[in-house]
Amino acid sequence: MTLINKQGVVAKDAPDAPKIEFPCANYLIKVVAMDADDIHIQVVECVLKHAPDFDESSINKNVSSKGRFVSFSFRINAESEDQLARLHKDLMVVEAVKMVM
Repeated sequence: MTLINKQGVVAKDAPDAPKIEFPCANYLIKVVAMDADDIHIQVVECVLKHAPDFDESSINKNVSSKGRFVSFSFRINAESEDQLARLHKDLMVVEAVKMVM
C-alpha cells in the first residue's frame, strides 16, 4: 500500500513501505465518511475522475452499528503513485470523508 500523508504527498522513504509495481490491477481503497444522503455519489464521482474504468457496481458499502459512519471498499486499476495521491487528495476534500486508506 502506498503511504500518503494528510497533504496527499506520497511517503516514498517510509521504512518498510511495501513497493507497488504500476500498473497495479485491483488496487484496494477504503473510504470512511459520515453517512450523508449523497456521500455514495460524491465518492463514486471522485473515483471516476481519476479511474475512468472503475466499475461502480463493485463498491462495497458498510454502515456503522449506530448509523453515523459509512465505509466504502473498492478496487481500481492504479496507474501511478501520482494518480493515487491525486485521488486521495480529492477524496479528502469531500466534507463528509474522514479517512482514505
